[in-house]
Amino acid sequence: MSENIIEKALMFAIIAHSSQVRKANPEEPAIVHPIAVAEILRCYGADKNVISAAYLHDVAEDTKYTLQDIKRTFGEDIEHLVDVASELDKSKTWEERKQNKIIKMKEKTLREKLVVIADKIANIEDMERIFKQKGYKDFSAFRRGEKQQEWYYRNMYNSLVTNEDKQNPLLIRLQNGIDNVFGRELGE
Repeated sequence: MSENIIEKALMFAIIAHSSQVRKANPEEPAIVHPIAVAEILRCYGADKNVISAAYLHDVAEDTKYTLQDIKRTFGEDIEHLVDVASELDKSKTWEERKQNKIIKMKEKTLREKLVVIADKIANIEDMERIFKQKGYKDFSAFRRGEKQQEWYYRNMYNSLVTNEDKQNPLLIRLQNGIDNVFGRELGE
């Protein structure tokens, strides 16, 4: 793959998400999230395929494009990384999808987990920022409330740290974000 794979992935994601907005902040275009995820990984030195997968991680899940489209355009490695980060079976309940993803992450390598870790960091830091702006915790934009969100994020963190160094800066950042949103009152 060429050196421009990251830019190609960004452009593909911009087009794929062009008409979408964020759930938690409808004023914000959906592409803001994949850009944030990719920037987190870029800052921590991830390789170009991982950064590319970060831009693409919501494409197969939330747009008309499929994993096959990603594979055809970006190759097997990036398609695999996107697949690991995706929840494609919409026939299952929220709880079933989240539980399956939690279980699935335990067996993955750190490289395979990176997009998921950065995705969770971006989401939890967005929650923290929005809640601080509002002055209270508001989970109304999410499919499940605070208790279910906390269950998911804490269990996902435990799954992501399985067989990993808990001192990894990305995992520390995720743990801190989870504690900030769920472990204490805002502003403490």
